[in-house]
Amino acid sequence: MCGICGWIEWDGRADEGPVRRMAQCLAHRGPDGEGLWRDPTGTVVLGHRRLAVLDLSARADQPMVEPSGTALVYNGEVFGYRELRTLLESEGRHCRSSGDTEVVLQALALWGPDALERLDGQFALAFWDPGRRRLLLARDRLGIKPVFWAQVDRGVVFASELPALLEHPHVRRDLEMEALPSWLQLGYGAGEQTLVRGVRRLPPGHMLIVDETGVRLSRWYDPLDALEKRDDGPSDRNEAVDQLGVLLRDSVRRRLVSDVPLGCFLSGGVDSGAVVGAAAAEGARPETLTVRFLGGEDESDSASGVARALGLDHRIADCVPSDLTGALDGWGRATGDPLADPSFLPTSLVASEARRRWTVALSGDGGDEMLSGYPRLRAMPRLERLQAVPRTLRRIPGVVLPKRRWASKLRAALAAPGPWFAYQSLQGVWPAAEAARLLGRNNVDLPWDESLLGRLEGLDPWTRWRALDLLTFLPERMLAKVDRASMKHGLEARVPLLDHRIVEFLFSVNPRWTRDKGLLRDVATGLGVPPSTRRKIGFEVPLASWLRGPLRESVHGLLTGGTASDLGLRSGVLDRHWQAHQAGAADHGERLLAVAVLVRWVEDVLG
Repeated sequence: MCGICGWIEWDGRADEGPVRRMAQCLAHRGPDGEGLWRDPTGTVVLGHRRLAVLDLSARADQPMVEPSGTALVYNGEVFGYRELRTLLESEGRHCRSSGDTEVVLQALALWGPDALERLDGQFALAFWDPGRRRLLLARDRLGIKPVFWAQVDRGVVFASELPALLEHPHVRRDLEMEALPSWLQLGYGAGEQTLVRGVRRLPPGHMLIVDETGVRLSRWYDPLDALEKRDDGPSDRNEAVDQLGVLLRDSVRRRLVSDVPLGCFLSGGVDSGAVVGAAAAEGARPETLTVRFLGGEDESDSASGVARALGLDHRIADCVPSDLTGALDGWGRATGDPLADPSFLPTSLVASEARRRWTVALSGDGGDEMLSGYPRLRAMPRLERLQAVPRTLRRIPGVVLPKRRWASKLRAALAAPGPWFAYQSLQGVWPAAEAARLLGRNNVDLPWDESLLGRLEGLDPWTRWRALDLLTFLPERMLAKVDRASMKHGLEARVPLLDHRIVEFLFSVNPRWTRDKGLLRDVATGLGVPPSTRRKIGFEVPLASWLRGPLRESVHGLLTGGTASDLGLRSGVLDRHWQAHQAGAADHGERLLAVAVLVRWVEDVLG
């Protein structure tokens, strides 16, 4: 993994200075080296910060440039690159380096944008083709790696993180006020729009072609295409378990390739357990690591039991309130594109601990979205049926939402005017009605594009909400959190469960088999992972109590300061939430933290 940035200016005035500053802002993503290249015509400058994982020699440094002038900056990994190299050699293309970067460069030089379909991995890349005077900016299928861009004068600038983009003098630090309602509802940026005017987020599975005629955005991969293959999927559940097991082992095997130390994150859940079990079945003996919270729920015993059963060395990192007390000071800049996920702290903590001994980590992210692991994904199909019932009579039988915060979310969902708003209440931070009050408005629009919701409208309920999670929540919150928290410490995180073949397979099987994690649990059992008797806990800090204790002063100061008022946030709404939380009458920790993160981000990044 690395950090990429660049500037294309059609008047031939692209300068190294701004790109160098952008690259320096990405130093944490690539602590092993910096590279800069300027096209002889002055049209393009590419910058790169390197985290050396494959081929540690200078032959794999970036920007990587061919004698013809084609050039690449690339953040990520392509798995199965050795097989792709063999194919390129059969086409007369030869690589001097032993890693994946030159394979990607040669593939793009040979096949152009069509090469993206041959890349099995997680990546964001920029490829300059001087013959066509064209820049290709592309992001991987599911949005594991990020890239942001903006049009400036007669050109475009791009970077792996938003703060790096703001180092360019032609990108103004203007807040996009129209993006606030969406951000407050979700606690993260949705779709292409960011909180900075003119800065866009390249969506997953999309590419941007930049030439002298302008910019053209297009989708090169759509995971929902797999829904058309359901008639070809396995008809027997046992067959589905077997096929999923084969796909998982192959995905993990590909992701075990590394020229630097590699380990695995391990919680007490089935997702990370299945990944670790597959690694052991492939002959690897990675060290495992988990985090436990002082004052919170603890999965470390369950994780330790999995490691013992597989014969793996295991470490535990402790998270205490003092770790979070100072976290707000750097939260906004660390997340870049502001992200109010409370689990950013423990994810960053475990990444920091892992980096002491590893450079690469395998994680279990993705299972919840694909196999209805979140309570909301199990609640929504039932809640949809309640829309015709008077709101005062709405109840969801058989759904257990154990945390008090979830009870508040469920009440908001039951009162919502329709299924989309109900889902927003369960998945989001500020329910739409409360977000409107916070902004002093009568109402706010849903945070998702209508065209996206239209594509999902005709799907069965058990597929619809998983698909919405996969296309929005997963890349924009979960994977963004993992990317920022890991790359903050120069750690590469790989996500085997999000191999596109696994995603496509789980969309192709009978939807009844994806209503819980039974398929993956059976796979894990077959890999020697002991079954867990604990309910799902999640990677969460005890935020509610910490906001009444060690975080009380710092958060309250941000809520009552001038920046919150400048953002148009109603002090009465914030004070009502604060008082109810402090009195223990409600758990508004997630909402209050989101506003604090937003305020700190505006002050630190835009200020």
